[in-house]
Amino acid sequence: MRRHFLSFLLLIFFLLTCQVSEEEKIYQILNRRQEALQKKDLSLYLSCISKAYQDKGEDFNRLEKRIEGYFKTFDRITYSSWDRSIQIDRETATVIQQFYLEVEKREKKNRYSAKEALYLKKEGKEWKIIKGL
Repeated sequence: MRRHFLSFLLLIFFLLTCQVSEEEKIYQILNRRQEALQKKDLSLYLSCISKAYQDKGEDFNRLEKRIEGYFKTFDRITYSSWDRSIQIDRETATVIQQFYLEVEKREKKNRYSAKEALYLKKEGKEWKIIKGL
C-alpha cells in the first residue's frame, strides 16, 4: 500500500512538473510578442502566431498586414501585460491578462489599457496564438 502511495505521489509530481513546463512555454511566447511589439520586429511577432490564425474575419495574412501597418505608422510602441491567468486544456490554452499599450507618432501619444483574452494551440512543441489579437 505504501509503495502504491509513493508511486501515486511521484506521478502527481511528474504531471505538475509537465504542467508548469507548458505554462512556461506560453509565458515565453507572450514575452516574445511583447518584445516584438516594442522592437517593432514583424518576423519576431509573427513567430508567435499560428498560420491557422482566425479571429473576427481576419486570417494570418490580414493580421500580418495590420501589424506591419502599425509598425510603419508608429514611431514607438510600448506594451506590457500583467495579472495573467493561463488555462491549459491538452493542446489548447486560454490566457486572460491585463495590458497597457502606448503608441507614439510625432510626439503624440495614445494609451490603451484593458483586459485581453488570447487563445493558443500547441503546434509541435511550441505554443502559437490562434485567436484574440
